[in-house]
Amino acid sequence: MTRTSIVRLNRFASLAVLPVMLLAILAFSRQAQRQPAVPPPSEGTLVVASLRADLLELRSLSAGTSRTLALPGAPHELVEANGRLYATLPRAGLLAEVDPRAPGLLRLVQLPGQPHGLAFDPAQRVLYVGLDAADELVALDVATLAEIDRWPTGATPHIVVLAGGVPHVAAARADRVETVRPAGGTVASVGRLPEALAALPGIVAAAAYLDGTLHLLRPLSLEPVADIPLGGGPVRLLPLDERTIAVALQEADQVAIVDAERRAILRRLDVPARPDGLCRSPSGAYLAVVSNAEGRITIFETASWRVAARYTAAEGPGACLWLPD
Repeated sequence: MTRTSIVRLNRFASLAVLPVMLLAILAFSRQAQRQPAVPPPSEGTLVVASLRADLLELRSLSAGTSRTLALPGAPHELVEANGRLYATLPRAGLLAEVDPRAPGLLRLVQLPGQPHGLAFDPAQRVLYVGLDAADELVALDVATLAEIDRWPTGATPHIVVLAGGVPHVAAARADRVETVRPAGGTVASVGRLPEALAALPGIVAAAAYLDGTLHLLRPLSLEPVADIPLGGGPVRLLPLDERTIAVALQEADQVAIVDAERRAILRRLDVPARPDGLCRSPSGAYLAVVSNAEGRITIFETASWRVAARYTAAEGPGACLWLPD
């Protein structure tokens, strides 16, 4: 075959491929038109704790504004109670009370022993604070912030949740979950370094960071129900509804959506490096994921799990809360 014949053959082949390429482009364009863009959230105020800048960032998604509030230490855990925001500042040995509307710092309470885990009981109007270095759980009256009582726990009561009106703590360096009661509680081993805890109806979930496993327990009795292997260093849990939990997998750069009733992983969402904070919009239509390494916030629409928005956060972001307007 001559060189001229080869050139002609290549031209004919190229011309034959062009219609196929045009049809593929047209088909893709039509498919894209069938999937409208996900609307960005326009509800509430997204609060993000900056671990390196010692501040709270308050982003009003309804007004499109962002403000910051400097704190006398790095905020770790956040909880809302009666329109006020509470943040633990472990290295400073403080609990901060914040008015998120101003925003302004209202009160500081000295809590030696590295306060970290935080939970609010609206029925009793009590704040529970875990002291990582003191191995204690402290109960405070939310109106006066005066101490009501305190109880010893296993090593490093890192996270506190309420189930059946009883505080449950993840004693991270004791590798166990405990119930805390005046007359003594129950204890269950849950793998190595449980750093995250969440309560669903009839279930307490504990995530062991080093084992990469989600342990499901019965509240109060702490009877084991099931173990769900996740991998990836689970560091934070957030209930999405009565049976579904979002799990931040820090080493995998993912968020796993887990059905606790079916013991199944429904999906894995890829996010920027080292996801940490998880919070749900007031309507439940969106999930925010805060990525610590890159200072990014990724917002997913929970109906489709498509990305609805991305924001830049202050340096070293960690926990987050999504407050109603």
